[in-house]
Amino acid sequence: MSEGGDDVDKRVENHVGDAIQPYAKSNDMSPQDIGNSKVDNILSNDSTGSIQQTKTINQDRTHEDSKELHDKIESLNKELIEERQTRAAAEAALEHLRIEYSEADAKCQEFAAKLAEVEKNLEQQVKERDEKNAELDSKLNRLHKRAKQRIQEVQKEKDDLEAKYKEVNEKSEQASLQLSGLQQELDRTRQHANEALKAIDVERQQLRSANNRLRDNIEELRRSLEPKENTIETLQQSLVEKEQMLENMKGLLQGAEEKRQASMAELSSKHQKQIANLEAQLADSSADRTKATETISSLQKLVAEKESKLAEMDAASSGEAARLKAAMETIKGEITHLKNEQEKEKEKWEATSQALSRKLEIAEANCIRAEIEAAKMKSQMDLELSVLSQQSNTKESELLTAKEEIKRLESEFASYKARAHALLQKKDAELASAKDNEQLKVLEEALKEAENEIVIVSAERDKTLHDLENALSHHDKELSARDETLSLVEQQVKNMEMKLSSAISSHRSEKETWEKNLQNVEETWQLRFQALKAEIEQQKSTPDETLQKEVQDVQTRYKKLKEEHDSFRELADKMIEEKDMEISRLVDNNKNLVRSLSSKPSANNNENGHNTGFTRQDSSNTSVAEQQILILARQQAQREEELAQSQRHILALQEELEELERENRLHSQQEAMLKEELRNMERSQKREGVDMTYLKNVIVKLLETGEVGALLPVIAMLLQFSPDEFQKCQNAYRPSTDVPPSPVASEPPGSGLSLFSRFSFS
Repeated sequence: MSEGGDDVDKRVENHVGDAIQPYAKSNDMSPQDIGNSKVDNILSNDSTGSIQQTKTINQDRTHEDSKELHDKIESLNKELIEERQTRAAAEAALEHLRIEYSEADAKCQEFAAKLAEVEKNLEQQVKERDEKNAELDSKLNRLHKRAKQRIQEVQKEKDDLEAKYKEVNEKSEQASLQLSGLQQELDRTRQHANEALKAIDVERQQLRSANNRLRDNIEELRRSLEPKENTIETLQQSLVEKEQMLENMKGLLQGAEEKRQASMAELSSKHQKQIANLEAQLADSSADRTKATETISSLQKLVAEKESKLAEMDAASSGEAARLKAAMETIKGEITHLKNEQEKEKEKWEATSQALSRKLEIAEANCIRAEIEAAKMKSQMDLELSVLSQQSNTKESELLTAKEEIKRLESEFASYKARAHALLQKKDAELASAKDNEQLKVLEEALKEAENEIVIVSAERDKTLHDLENALSHHDKELSARDETLSLVEQQVKNMEMKLSSAISSHRSEKETWEKNLQNVEETWQLRFQALKAEIEQQKSTPDETLQKEVQDVQTRYKKLKEEHDSFRELADKMIEEKDMEISRLVDNNKNLVRSLSSKPSANNNENGHNTGFTRQDSSNTSVAEQQILILARQQAQREEELAQSQRHILALQEELEELERENRLHSQQEAMLKEELRNMERSQKREGVDMTYLKNVIVKLLETGEVGALLPVIAMLLQFSPDEFQKCQNAYRPSTDVPPSPVASEPPGSGLSLFSRFSFS
C-alpha cells in the first residue's frame, strides 16, 4: 500500500508537473511567475501531506490492522477526490492564466511594434537633430563671421568718426581763432569809431563856436543899424517938413531939377557900378564896411562937388532955397542908397546866417545820426558777437554730447560684444546639452530670438550711426553758416570802416566847402540807406529761411523718432506678451507632466527607470524654462534701458526745438526793431524835404478853421507821422467830437488854440 500510495503521489506530482510545465516554459512574465509560485505552494503542501501520511502508514503498518488500512484507503480516496478537485481548480486557474498570458502576449507584441516605431522615430529624430546641429553649427559660424565683419566695420566707422571728430575740433579751433581775430578787428573799429566820434565832436564844437560868432556879428550889425535907422527916421520927419516948405518953390527949381536929374543919372550909374563891385566884395564884412565908408566919403565928396556946382549955377536964381533943396535931395539920395545897401546887407547876412544855421543844423543832425548809427551798429555788433558766442557755446556743448554719445556707443558695442559672446557660449552649451525635441525647439527659438536681437541691435547701431552722421552733417552745416555769418560780419566791419573813412573825408571836405559836404553827406546817407536795406533784405532772406528749415528738420526728426519709439514700444509689448504666453504654456506643461508622472504607479523596474527618465526630462525642462525666464528678464531690462535712452533723446530734441523757437523769436524781434528803425529813418529823410511855408500855411489853416478831419492827414503826411501817432491824434480828436456842445464852446472857429492843444505830437 505504501508503494501504491507512493505511486499515486508520484503520478499526481507528475501529472501536476506535466500540466504546469508547458505553462512554466512558455511564460516568463511576472504573472507566470506568480502562477507558478502558487502551484508550487499547493503541490508542495500536498506532497508534504502525502509524505507525512505515508510515513505514518509505514510506521503504523505493523501495528495497524486491515481496518485502519481500509480507513486509510478511504481517506486516500477522499484525498484523491480532493486532489482531483484541486487539479480541476488548478486547471481552471491555468486556463485563466493562459487567457491572461495571451492578452499579455498581444500587449507585448503591440509594445514591441511600438518600441520599433519609437526606435525608428528616435533614429529619424537623431538624424534630424544631427542635421539641425550641423545647420546650427553652420549658422553659428556664419554669425561668428558676420559678427567679426560687423566688429571690423564698426571699428572702421569708429576710426572715421574719430577722424571726423578731430576735423570738427580743428574747425572749431579755427572758428575760435577767427572769432578772436574778429573781436580784435571789432575793437580796432570801435577805437577808430571813437576817434572819429571825438573828431566829429571837436568839429561840431568848432561849428557851434563859429555859429555863435556869426550870431554875435549879426547882433552887432543889428545894434549898429539901430541908431542909423533912428537918424533916418528923424531925417525923414525933417524932410517931410522941408518938403512942405519947398512945395512953394517948385516953379523956381524946374531948370535946376533937370540938371540935377542928369547928375543923378550919372551918380546912379556910378552907384550901380559901385554896388556891383560891393556885391562881389561882400564876402568879408570888414572889407564891405571899409568899402561902404569909402563909397560914402566919395559920395560925400561928389555931393559936395555937385553942391558947389549947383551953388555956382543957381547962386543968382535960387540962393539959400536952392542950396537947401540940393542938400535935401542929396540927403534923400544918400538915405535911399543907404537904405537899399542896408536892406541888401541885411538880406545877405540873413541869407548867409540862415544858410550857415541850416548847414550847422544839418551837420549836427548828421553827427547825431552818425553817433546813433555808430551806437546802433555797436549794439548790433555786440548782439551778433553774443549770438556767435552763444552759438559757439552750443556747438561746444553739442561736441561734448557727441563725444559722450561716441563713448556710450563704444560702451554699448563692448557690452553688445560681451552679450553676443555670452549668448554664443550659451547656445553652444545648450546645443551640446540638447537631447530632446523640446530642447531643440527651445534652442531654435532661442537662436531665432538671438538672431532677431542681433538684427535689432545692428539696426539700432545703424540708426545711432545714422543719427551721428546727421548730427555731424548738421554740425558742419551750422559751422558753414557760422562761417558765412562771420564773413558777413567781416564785410559789415569793412563797410563800417569804409563808412567811417568816408565820414571823416566828408567832414574834412565840410571844412573846405559846405556844398560839397552836403552832396557827399547825401550820397553817403543814400549809400548807407541802400546798404542797410540790402543787409536787412539779406537778413530777412537768409536767417529766417535757415531757421525755418532747421525747425522743420527738427520737427520731422522728432516725429520720426516718436513714431519709431511707438513702434518699438508696440513690438516690445507684443514680444513681452508672447514670452509671457510661452512662459505660462511651459509652466502649464510642466505642471501637467508632474501630475501625469505622479498619477502613474511604479509597477516594475522598467517603469521606474522610465519614470526616472521623465523626472530627469522634467528637471531639464524646468532648468530650460528658468534659463528662458532669465534671458527674457534680461531682454526686458535691456529694452527698458533702450526705451529710457530714446525718451532722453526725445527730451533733448524737445529742448533743441525750444531753443530754436527762442532764437526765432529773437530774430523776429530784431527784424521788427530794424524795420521800425528803417521806417523812422525813411520818415526823417522824407521830413527833411518838407516845404516849411506850406506846412506853416496848413497849420495856420487848422488853427483858423479847426477842420481836423481834413487837415490832420495832410499834416501827418508832411510830418511823416507813424501809424501809432496818427491813431493817437485821431483818438484824441474823437472823444472831443463825441462830447455834446456846451455854451462855452460857441466861440468863433478862429480860436484854434484850444483845438490844437488836444494833439500831442510825439
